Amino acid sequence: MTALPAWATDPEMLLITEETYEALPEEVQKQIEVISGQVIFCRSGSIAHNVVARRLAERFDAVRPDEPCTNVVSDFEMHYRNRRPQTPGFSFRRPDVVVHRCIPLDGRLWSDDALVVVEVVSPGSEYTDTVDKMAEYAGEGIPVYLVVHLGEDLRIKIIQEYRLDWASGTYRCTHTHQEALALREPFPLMVAFTDLDA
Repeated sequence: MTALPAWATDPEMLLITEETYEALPEEVQKQIEVISGQVIFCRSGSIAHNVVARRLAERFDAVRPDEPCTNVVSDFEMHYRNRRPQTPGFSFRRPDVVVHRCIPLDGRLWSDDALVVVEVVSPGSEYTDTVDKMAEYAGEGIPVYLVVHLGEDLRIKIIQEYRLDWASGTYRCTHTHQEALALREPFPLMVAFTDLDA
């Protein structure tokens, strides 16, 4: 009989506390997300994925107003404020881009600070980005969720803009952007896909 992996006989091995997470080396922290105390290993996106995310973050940063104070981060821990009932542990994701209210430079980014969250869909991440994260981000009350879809040529095909319906607590697709992203809120942004593509 083949020996089972340790986690198959002890599923609690897959759980992590905030204290254990904080004690991990930084290079390990950067490779995982945690949902309800369960570790999720994250693969790096393609070069095209990373270029699009970086360029979009740069565009948001370039047009953000001085007031109210906002900032832009990419691939940075966004901790969830709402804990799921009857589940152990804490939760955080590492969105590709987050536009957020200003926080102290040494502070923790919380989901209720986020104004816009962006995920660039990579092969293998479509379900996570369009189902799991969409439900999680809506549950956290994040007002805008942008989902960037790359085509087979690794260029941006469409960007779906979701806005939170506060009554239902779910996202509604309010616009499917083609050729350019044009936002009015939280502040105006207009950028052609060709300026974001790798």
